[in-house]
Amino acid sequence: MADHEKLDPIDFRANAEIGFFGGFDSGFSLQVESLSAYSAEFEEVRSRRLPDDEERIVSRLSFTGLDAMRAVQRSYMSALPFDLTFGDSSEVVAEKLGAGPFRKGKSSTLPEYSAERFEHSHAVGDMVVIAKYDADLRLMAVYLMQADRAMLKAKRRKASFPKHKIAPGSIDKVEALRDKIPTPRWRESMARGDGLFNEADIAAAETALNVFVDTVKAATSQRDAQAIWAAVKDIVLAINEINDRSGMIETLERDELGVLIDAVVRASGFILPDDEDVTAQWREW
Repeated sequence: MADHEKLDPIDFRANAEIGFFGGFDSGFSLQVESLSAYSAEFEEVRSRRLPDDEERIVSRLSFTGLDAMRAVQRSYMSALPFDLTFGDSSEVVAEKLGAGPFRKGKSSTLPEYSAERFEHSHAVGDMVVIAKYDADLRLMAVYLMQADRAMLKAKRRKASFPKHKIAPGSIDKVEALRDKIPTPRWRESMARGDGLFNEADIAAAETALNVFVDTVKAATSQRDAQAIWAAVKDIVLAINEINDRSGMIETLERDELGVLIDAVVRASGFILPDDEDVTAQWREW
């Protein structure tokens, strides 16, 4: 950053507030957060320069190539992180990063100027690398972010799987929670005229939740903590898909599902901190 734009501290802060250096078309930008906003999402900062909450913390670096949004846009001219090159295919990017994407999605576009774009998120060490692609899945931008608190917790959790006291005798405790599946209440609300719900998506959610309970029971019998955590991911992703169609998971439904999933995991003997949301890593509802 020092080589890219030599700024005195006052100019640096002014530019940080708008997030661009060297003009809007330099191919490089950064995003900053207030200390309080940064701390709410990420773990504690490694160093401080100011003694108060006026400090700004860099939360994202952006390196962009040619983009049809602005005719004068030019590519970032220096070397990209991880030896990436604009125009790399998604397969080459994954190979250079040493990790496949944990999330794929379409990036926001404006039809009047931009073709379809795609974004793949990769976990690399304690960072998230977001690769933005054109319609042919050729690299056109790279974003670097610190992994948030939920991702770091998940990483540490994987290392702790052998420590969980999964006991086959807990199967009955897991099964007892099947009665807490909230879909009967959803059907009652639908019968009273609540337009939030429809039978097809309630049935899909009910099936997914029963599969979740069955999977955790089987994993409990095998004392397999990793399989229990995989079951959490599967049920959260299944509810994501259902909610994408119907939008029926609102605050009450989210609380019902969160309480149930948490209780099933704990019933198996899986150890969780009291304040942890087990669905946070994947949940979109």
